[in-house]
Amino acid sequence: MHQDLHYFPFRPADFICCAWTAMEKVNRANGCLVVVPGTHKGTLLPHEYPKWEGGVNKAYHGIQDYDPSMPRTYVEMEAGDTVFFHPILIHGSGANRTEGFRKAISCHYANDDLCRYIDVKNSTQEELSKEIIDIVKKRVQRHHGDADDLELDYADIWRMRARAVNGTRANL
Repeated sequence: MHQDLHYFPFRPADFICCAWTAMEKVNRANGCLVVVPGTHKGTLLPHEYPKWEGGVNKAYHGIQDYDPSMPRTYVEMEAGDTVFFHPILIHGSGANRTEGFRKAISCHYANDDLCRYIDVKNSTQEELSKEIIDIVKKRVQRHHGDADDLELDYADIWRMRARAVNGTRANL
């Protein structure tokens, strides 16, 4: 279980919206979205690599000391259904225990007029930002040669990824 805000170097959280769209039917068997109701009213919690058998994907962090007894709601959806949620909401998805797929699209929207990049140094996001910077530098090196002198910070990477959906780009 995680909070999406852990991955974002911009604030305030109340002007960021997460959208998760099922591309096919999702249910508990194929690992539907699971949410902990009411946690969107909390704060960003420290995250770390989960201690799962077999490990996890690079840069996938879960909530540190997550309490699995917290009440959960399973969000079963039909193809085309979309759920919107706050980036502080604790959520995740279960394992896909079927022979098929669980296809979904996840997008995040931030108000470009009100959100600003933040410095993640000395925050719960600092280790993640270092990992992401290392990943980007390795990709640059693989495609363009030496990247050792490349000066990047986490906000730079997000500036390259962000796209204006409407209007002109201002702060993000």
